[in-house]
Amino acid sequence: MSETKEIREIRANVGTGVSDSETLHDQMTILDFKMVTFSLAGKDYAIDIMRVKEIAKAGNFTYVPNTPPFVLGVYNLRGDIIPIIDLRIFFNIPVATRKKNQAESMVIITVQEQTFGVVVDYIDKVVGVSSNTIQPPHPIFGDINIKYIHGVVESAGHLYILLDVDKIFASRNQKEDTKEALPQTQTATENTKSAVGRQSTEGLDIKFIGDTLAAMGKFYITAINEDWIQKRYLEWKDMRPSGNLQIQNEQDADEFLTPFLSPFTKKFWSEDYINAYYKLLPENNSAVINVWCVGCGAGYEAYSLAVLLKQKYQRAHIKIYANDFDLLAISNAPMLSVPDEAASGIYEPYITRTANGSLTFSKEIKDMILFEYHDCTHQNAVPDVDIILARDVLSFMNPASQNSLVEEFREKLKNTGIIILGKNEAMPKQSGWLRNAEGDVVTFTKE
Repeated sequence: MSETKEIREIRANVGTGVSDSETLHDQMTILDFKMVTFSLAGKDYAIDIMRVKEIAKAGNFTYVPNTPPFVLGVYNLRGDIIPIIDLRIFFNIPVATRKKNQAESMVIITVQEQTFGVVVDYIDKVVGVSSNTIQPPHPIFGDINIKYIHGVVESAGHLYILLDVDKIFASRNQKEDTKEALPQTQTATENTKSAVGRQSTEGLDIKFIGDTLAAMGKFYITAINEDWIQKRYLEWKDMRPSGNLQIQNEQDADEFLTPFLSPFTKKFWSEDYINAYYKLLPENNSAVINVWCVGCGAGYEAYSLAVLLKQKYQRAHIKIYANDFDLLAISNAPMLSVPDEAASGIYEPYITRTANGSLTFSKEIKDMILFEYHDCTHQNAVPDVDIILARDVLSFMNPASQNSLVEEFREKLKNTGIIILGKNEAMPKQSGWLRNAEGDVVTFTKE
């Protein structure tokens, strides 16, 4: 039987000390993993060849509005309409401004029966390695989040970062992370211990209230808000002398939850409120400060925060990524007007009058904020941030989504960063978060 080219190459590289047949057998048996290699910003990356459908070069993508920045659009691949993802933008790697219809190198991959086109700098070749030589991921091997790395492997003098495409493309709400799971209340079908931790009349009452709120899609009791729930239960008990503590309808649910919302919800923050947070903000000499404003609504919080940060970090370039899945609210946020009574004091230097006589924020403030339509339960391209503002967001998400978002907060927040939650919310206890207070306002930092 004649030797294949691959066998001849292996024979040519046989070292001394063992027989040709032994070395040939060893080297042939270990080449059990093939990968498509490519380059991003000068570094070598790879994807399991079993996930690759083909490689292509194209550039005439159809833009899709209200999608994350890393989605370049969709492309007609021989009759199949597929989304095109720019991995460079996804991983926050600097990339030159793209010219219209510029041809891009793409790896066409399949994840959970969905096909994607992945844009890279250039595609290199197919490389075969031994799966035993793939090492666990480590942050020093790339400029990307370690959770997206399957491993690292060396071949022919190149160190390849092997990407985990399942984690890159899977929706966050499909992930399971039992290590960081938040304590949850029982559902109607569960027989485990309740979130408040007591099998008593009071505990059962709270459980039933929690189940009803969850069934209505209104509120979910977890470690994020259980302290407030227990206090609110006692108030509710006093308000219901007849003993009927259960929530019967949406009106009851709204009444129960009314005290939960933070001050200045859907309003501009007061000067006192801004000053309280001013005292809690850490010193930061960075040239660029990134902020993630989750659930920004019509923009009141984002603009209030922008004024606060402009006061605190006057020399920094501040970028606020403000997201919400209320399309109408987020669409109107850039045009939010300022009432006369709010256009004074700390806000006054940042207010301007439009041609029609209405008041709005100055270009200096507006340029700080990027309003985007986005559901925070889905993957996002926000870079690592110094500040996360998420007032009264987590408690209105189901426990699995709460858990996923808290974990994303942990990954996105820099070690010196802070998180601002709602007045009646707290990061889970004994989970690596420190509480910092100034009067009635609180922030959380990593331990």
